[in-house]
Amino acid sequence: MAAKRKARKAKGDSIAEGLEAIKRLLILQLITSGVKGRDVASALGVHESVVSRLIAKRKVRRSPKK
Repeated sequence: MAAKRKARKAKGDSIAEGLEAIKRLLILQLITSGVKGRDVASALGVHESVVSRLIAKRKVRRSPKK
């Protein structure tokens, strides 16, 4: 009887996940600093809805304007 083995993550998968996490953090930083989601989406070349799905707006606190 063959033992079930846990699937190992490929090295490329963990790198891709890390890069995706960095991308989300950078987008979050832009949004909290006051950049509009529309402008972030335009810079990334994606639709506004993609940015709004990545970052939950209700949890984001914007920094106070100076």
